[in-house]
Amino acid sequence: MGQIAEHFRIPKGTVQNILERYRDSGSLAPKPQNAGRKPAFSEQSLRSLEQDVLLHPDATLAELHKRSGVDVSVVSVHNTLKRLGFTRKKSLYIRASSAAGT
Repeated sequence: MGQIAEHFRIPKGTVQNILERYRDSGSLAPKPQNAGRKPAFSEQSLRSLEQDVLLHPDATLAELHKRSGVDVSVVSVHNTLKRLGFTRKKSLYIRASSAAGT
């Protein structure tokens, strides 16, 4: 292992990791990287939240959070609404493109 590391000028630990990967999976290809945290809101719950905001534009974040049924914080609901393009205008949630004219 040390000779291989010297030949390729890489650390012994790297050679050891490559050999271990080959022994475990039969391949030298690196493991796939995780895509990160899964979104808390599924596509269905996003559509449901969007419909809820459109039906009740004067609802508070706490009300939207409670009706969403998703186990997240109120801040997550706020961030999701922001990502969907909704902004708070006085006591109403409206799309950001609609708010530009007012």
